[in-house]
Amino acid sequence: MAFGSTMVSEPYFTVEGESVWKWTAVEPIGWTLLVLYILLTLALLLLMLKLKREPSGLRWDPISLADILSLFQRSNSLPDFYGLETRAESVVLAMPKKYTLRYWIAGKISSEVFHGVEESQTALQGFRHNRASNEKSAPSPLDLESQRPLKASTLDSLQKDVHSPRVRYRWLPWFLTDTFVVAWMVMAIVLMLAFVIVSFVNNATRQGFEPKLTSVKTSQGFSPADFIYSFVPCVIGMILFLVWQPIDMYFRALQPFANLGNTGGSAADDSLLLDYTACLPVEVTIKAALAGHYKVAWISFISLLSATLPLLGGGVFTAQYFIATQEVRVSGELSGYYALVVFVVIYSLSFLIIWPGQKRRVPHDIRTLGQILSFVYESRLLNDAVFWQPRSKTDLVTRLLGTLTGDRGSSRYAFGVYMGRDGREHLGIDRLHRPESGEMFIATGRMR
Repeated sequence: MAFGSTMVSEPYFTVEGESVWKWTAVEPIGWTLLVLYILLTLALLLLMLKLKREPSGLRWDPISLADILSLFQRSNSLPDFYGLETRAESVVLAMPKKYTLRYWIAGKISSEVFHGVEESQTALQGFRHNRASNEKSAPSPLDLESQRPLKASTLDSLQKDVHSPRVRYRWLPWFLTDTFVVAWMVMAIVLMLAFVIVSFVNNATRQGFEPKLTSVKTSQGFSPADFIYSFVPCVIGMILFLVWQPIDMYFRALQPFANLGNTGGSAADDSLLLDYTACLPVEVTIKAALAGHYKVAWISFISLLSATLPLLGGGVFTAQYFIATQEVRVSGELSGYYALVVFVVIYSLSFLIIWPGQKRRVPHDIRTLGQILSFVYESRLLNDAVFWQPRSKTDLVTRLLGTLTGDRGSSRYAFGVYMGRDGREHLGIDRLHRPESGEMFIATGRMR
C-alpha cells in the first residue's frame, strides 16, 4: 500500500507549445509493485494448493466455544489438561503425544462411530481404541511436567487456586495491562494534539511548506519529495492500523468469557455460540451492536476506520508549484486532509475505551485449543446431550438454543468454580446450576 501511494506522479509537460500537467506512472515503483503482487499471488496459490491437498477433517468451521466442545466431547485426551486452568503459562507435555481428528469406533466390540479429536497411541490403534477406561472412575491426576501423580498438598493448592480472585482474573495480554493502557492513552492524545496543532498553525496545509528535498522529477517520473511525503504518511497510517488489530481481536475473543463471567451467567447464544473472531469487520460491528456488546462493536468499527488512515495519509500531500511565490511547496488536498484529521481524532480518542475491565480477564491465555480445553476438561457440559454427536452446525445450534424438548431453553452457562465429573472443584465453564451439584461459584471480588 505504501508503494502504491507513490506510484503515480504529476509532472509538467509541454505538448504542442502548451504547458499541461499529466499523470504518469513512476517506473521503478511500478516494477517493484509488480514483483510484490506476483509474490503475493504465488503465496496465495501455494496456500490454496496446500489446503486443497490436506483436508482438515472438520465437518464445519469451529468458530465458537460450542464447536470446540463438540470436537472433544468424547476425547480420551482430556485428563492431559488436569490442573492447567489455574496455571499462568501453558505446560508442554514431557511425554510426546499425538492428537488426531477423524472418525473413531467407540470400542473393540461396539460398532458405534463418532467424530472428534483423540490421542493416537500407534498407527494400528489410530482408528480403534478401547474406551473402557473412560467408563471407570476418574483417573488420578498427573503432574504434566513429571508425569507422576500429584501429591495431596498439590491437590489442596489447586482447590484453593480455583476460588482465588487473583487467579480467576489474572491474565491480560501485555498490551492491555494497566501500565500499557495508560501509556497508549497518553501517547494517543499527545500525538493527536500535536498533529492537529501542526496541521493548522500558520495555515501550513493550505499554503504549503518547503519540501526540504528536491521536487524535480527524473525521466522515469520519480520525485524524492513526492515519494517521501506519500510513502512516510502511508507507513505511519499502516502502523496505526496494525496497532489496533490485536486490540480488536482480543475484545472479540474475550466477549464470550466476559458474558460467562456475569453473576447470572449467560445464554448459549450470548456466550458459547459467539463467533466474533471469525466475522468480517462490518459483520462483527453489526452483530455486536445488535447483541448489545457496544464496546466490541465500536472497537471493530475503529479497526475498519483505521484502514483509511494509510489510504488518506499517502494521498493528501503533493509537491506543487506556487505561482504567487515562484517556488515549489508541499501542500495538502484539503478535503482529504480534513477527513484524515477527523479520522485521526476519532482513532486517538478511541484509546480511552480500551480498558478491558475485570470480566475480560481470564486465568491464562486462550490462543490455543489446549488452553481453552483446560477450562472444560472435567466439565459436565461434555456429558450433556446437546453436545452428543451433533450431525451438523445447525443441529448443534438448535440444541443449544433449546428448541428441542426439555428444559434447555432456560439454561444459563457461566465461568466459575464447578463440580467436575471427578467429584473435585475446577475453574472453568459449565451450566450455572445443576441439580446434583448446585449453583456455580463465580468470583466477583477485586484482585489484591
